[in-house]
Amino acid sequence: MANWLPRTQVPGQRLNVSATTTPLLPGASALLDLPGLGRLGHFLAVSTDAPGWVSFYSSAAAREADGSRPITQDPAPGSGVLLDLVTTAASLTVTAPPGGTYFSTETAGAAPLLRALVRNTGTSQAAIAVTVTAVVLAP
Repeated sequence: MANWLPRTQVPGQRLNVSATTTPLLPGASALLDLPGLGRLGHFLAVSTDAPGWVSFYSSAAAREADGSRPITQDPAPGSGVLLDLVTTAASLTVTAPPGGTYFSTETAGAAPLLRALVRNTGTSQAAIAVTVTAVVLAP
């Protein structure tokens, strides 16, 4: 007999999910895990409350493999980088490009996780809050 699990997301539901790094010195980075966005969805926008370089990944292994890539280098095709963006003091919100689909290959217990790496590109120490606005396609 199958077990029934309640859904926390409904397909087609628009969500805002936020997470905040520890205080980061300029040039430093932090790992973020964003639960609650389902296994599959579309990025609509990503915002930060301080200038930063934010990369999203399909797995922790992809995030680890990409962690030393310089900002001037594009990620390799098939590397597991889902979205790579930079916010500035003048523009802390980036509208996702068409086709900005995400997917998670990992879960924490029963909840899928979207993995991110956040780098402080500002000139002062900051705990950077990242907010993802997305449409969930598969919980």
